[in-house]
Amino acid sequence: MQDKVKILMLGERSVGKSSLLNRYIDDKFYDTIQATLGVEYKQKIITNGESQLTVQVWDTAGQERFRYIAPIYYRNAQGVPMVYSVVDRDSFNQVQTWMDYLKDQVDNQLISIILVANKCDLENRNVTTSEGQQLAQLYSVRYFECSAKTGSQVKEMYSELVQQILSKRIQNNDQSQRLRNFPQDQVDNTQPQKCC
Repeated sequence: MQDKVKILMLGERSVGKSSLLNRYIDDKFYDTIQATLGVEYKQKIITNGESQLTVQVWDTAGQERFRYIAPIYYRNAQGVPMVYSVVDRDSFNQVQTWMDYLKDQVDNQLISIILVANKCDLENRNVTTSEGQQLAQLYSVRYFECSAKTGSQVKEMYSELVQQILSKRIQNNDQSQRLRNFPQDQVDNTQPQKCC
């Protein structure tokens, strides 16, 4: 049996979204990388016994001029690593804008989000761990500090996101199944409630 999940990388330009993707899919890091123009896509197949899971990761451009094309790629997204760079205070400050934009495009109840602090291998930090944790707590999401360069916590972050997606899918399927199994005669026999 083969199944798939769709992950959408979001965040400002130059925060390392493409580098995180390359580290996860190919286990590679490139010192220089072209800025993403529009959207790029890679996938990884995870095998567990006889089951296969295709993890599709869509890498979006962080530049403002490309945001108008992004909504079509938001469709059916199930997970989002919301990425900022610990050496770029503005990218951290823009997380709220990205979260608001995401909220306008998808149903937040159906999507799993992880806040990702990237470039943690660099010493000239402008955003503290505590600030990242507080922001994650504000949005009720998990928080990971990663380094695409060293590979630190990259695999773990994606694994956690995939697990959240699959758990949410099971939970939503269970709820749908319960609604389908609800006896129709009980629905038809309900009486309107009167107030006062």
